[in-house]
Amino acid sequence: MSERIASDADIAIVRELLRGLSSARQVYTLYPSGHPKRDDVARDLVALILRLRDTRQGDPVLFVSEGNFYLGPTLLAWESLTHHRLESALSEAGVQSLEFHADVAPLEMDALVRLALGEASAREELRAISVNRAGPQAPAAQGAFGELLQSYAAGLDLLRQTAARLLAGRPADLDATVRLTEHLADLISDDPAQALMLTTVKSYDEYTYHHMVNVCILTLALARAIGLPRERAVALGIGGLLHDVGKVKVPQDVLQHDGALDEEQWRLIRRHPIDGAGLILVTTGDPLNAALSVVLEHHAAFDGSGYPALSGHRAPSLPARLVAVADSFDALTSKRSYRKPEERRQALSLLQAGAGRAYDPRVVRTFVRLLGVFPVGSLVQLSDGQIAVVVHNHDRLLARPTVRPVLDAHGSPIEGSVEIDLAEQDNLGRYLRTVTRSIDPVEVGVEMLSLLASGRLDMPPPEEQGVGLVHEPAHGEEPPPGFPLDDER
Repeated sequence: MSERIASDADIAIVRELLRGLSSARQVYTLYPSGHPKRDDVARDLVALILRLRDTRQGDPVLFVSEGNFYLGPTLLAWESLTHHRLESALSEAGVQSLEFHADVAPLEMDALVRLALGEASAREELRAISVNRAGPQAPAAQGAFGELLQSYAAGLDLLRQTAARLLAGRPADLDATVRLTEHLADLISDDPAQALMLTTVKSYDEYTYHHMVNVCILTLALARAIGLPRERAVALGIGGLLHDVGKVKVPQDVLQHDGALDEEQWRLIRRHPIDGAGLILVTTGDPLNAALSVVLEHHAAFDGSGYPALSGHRAPSLPARLVAVADSFDALTSKRSYRKPEERRQALSLLQAGAGRAYDPRVVRTFVRLLGVFPVGSLVQLSDGQIAVVVHNHDRLLARPTVRPVLDAHGSPIEGSVEIDLAEQDNLGRYLRTVTRSIDPVEVGVEMLSLLASGRLDMPPPEEQGVGLVHEPAHGEEPPPGFPLDDER
């Protein structure tokens, strides 16, 4: 069994392998036993195993442990998040580790896929794939961040299930939504900085689901910052998690349209608050449900200039005003079909520019103080040339966060670096280090999720081909082509 740390080449191949196994489960549900499509999938998986054996120079071991995937001792953070359903299926089948030997054949890969689909007897067909021989030796993801990562993945899965239920005309499982939000609220209460770092995670294959989980986390952290009691914070978090649920009624060809949307397509999208509120009302039967106003009013704007128009020209409810700020921040820092993500510091500047019109100024002030001048999870360059990730904000000196260096001045990885408080001064009262600029992770080739989860500077995953988040442009943001500029709602 190979125990060495995974190389970039190893990670690139195992990403393909896990993506292939996830896709294979879908193919197997569409085509019967013996179909050529199944045969093609099995052969492709064998080819990936043989490539991985070459790079690992031995029998590679894939661990399935505590909601995460590991290649040997190396945590595969991105894959643990994006292939949560595959991990759950393997865990339910009793798989803790898979060791791939030299003579693995397509028939055995076929059996492995069937095992991952719940066919327990398929395990007896595995000869060159050892199940659990290596044992559960991989370490669990460390501390609160490991729990947050698992809860984040569970949130994505819950939203997938919610969308499927609603599209099938069935009510959402609000009990599961409450349980998940309560757990997230507890984790965020213990360590909000770790949770805020997790909101740097984006996906363009499932952009809306990632956006909704990020908004939930940001909203719960904001609720903590303003001192809301736990019960009200959880209610607010549920609204944040479900705020875009109405988009399940937007045609997929609109949400996944590659290129400029026309006015009619934008009007379909701008119906999502009303559609979402209707879905919440049908599910709960409660017109006073706390999530209802959030879902309906999160685009209404503080001065009433947004949509839908509210009766009496009143301002949106306070919960909706809180979620609106978190919603816009995550949207601004997400890829769109017509622009790259805004850097997190610039996104805060746009929120400040919109305070008093689009956003409640008090909420914006609290949100900026929560995230800091250099938001938690940002990469920054220090005056000594090092690249560091922001891990905590100073209570008073917002431009002087606590950071953890990850690259030296020459761009080489720093292993086992300690945290640096940028408020530290010398005997003459001069600051020892300062931030010179913010850094885009893409600029320095850093994959943020693996860095935050394990401190490992993994290669970024291949750039996804999705069109990005379809979202109402924030106040001060350049509207996309085709966006209606009139007051029609």
